[in-house]
Amino acid sequence: MTSQVTLATATGPVWLTLVVHVLGGTISLVSGFLAIAVAKGSRLHRRAGMVFVVAMIVMSLFGSIVATYEMKLTAIGALLTAYFVLTGLDTVKPIETLRRPHHVALMSGALLIAVFEWTVGVIALGRPHGAINGVPGGMMLFLGTVAFFGAVGDWRVLRAGALQGTRRLARHLWRMCFALFIASGSFFLGQMKFVPAPLRSLPLMLALGVSPLLILLYWMWRIRLRQSLRGMIVTNQRHPVEAAR
Repeated sequence: MTSQVTLATATGPVWLTLVVHVLGGTISLVSGFLAIAVAKGSRLHRRAGMVFVVAMIVMSLFGSIVATYEMKLTAIGALLTAYFVLTGLDTVKPIETLRRPHHVALMSGALLIAVFEWTVGVIALGRPHGAINGVPGGMMLFLGTVAFFGAVGDWRVLRAGALQGTRRLARHLWRMCFALFIASGSFFLGQMKFVPAPLRSLPLMLALGVSPLLILLYWMWRIRLRQSLRGMIVTNQRHPVEAAR
């Protein structure tokens, strides 16, 4: 297995790939937390959200390259992150170039990731430390389950057509928040050693790392259970997949 590459040790194309990954991650964390903090549907929210989407996809793709070079399983997690961001955006701002076959491919990819994470997670739990490459088997099983739910959601949309109202907003918010959770957890908890020493407090890193997941739970409770859209600017766009039906 190739040792972990860093900006201090990498050279050439690997260094450049890592720089793009780090920059994309930094921008995605800032824009993601900004999008969470401002009024949903506002102009600032939409602009921060688009920056978040682009930065996350860049971070994920280049991160998967680095992880593949290091021969680590986190490459799969990076692709899963890009999937959540792309489908989360498409839910509220339909991507015209994505047609039904593309959505079927995305759904199939999420399902394959789920099966892979479950399989590797079970293998990891059977090892002495219950982990592979430092990734706990329980986390792999968790990610696999979330990927499976993502694929199920895609299947429902393909079968019934575009979502409306609170279901549409819930699909968008949980996918975006979970993608941000993967990024924040990977950095604040998985790469804590790169945080400046004065800020390297475990309670602070834990709060920053898991806060997107807690925010996700809050929005699911508010939108799906309470059906509350108070303070949100809601638009209604017809999805190209639905329009083609």
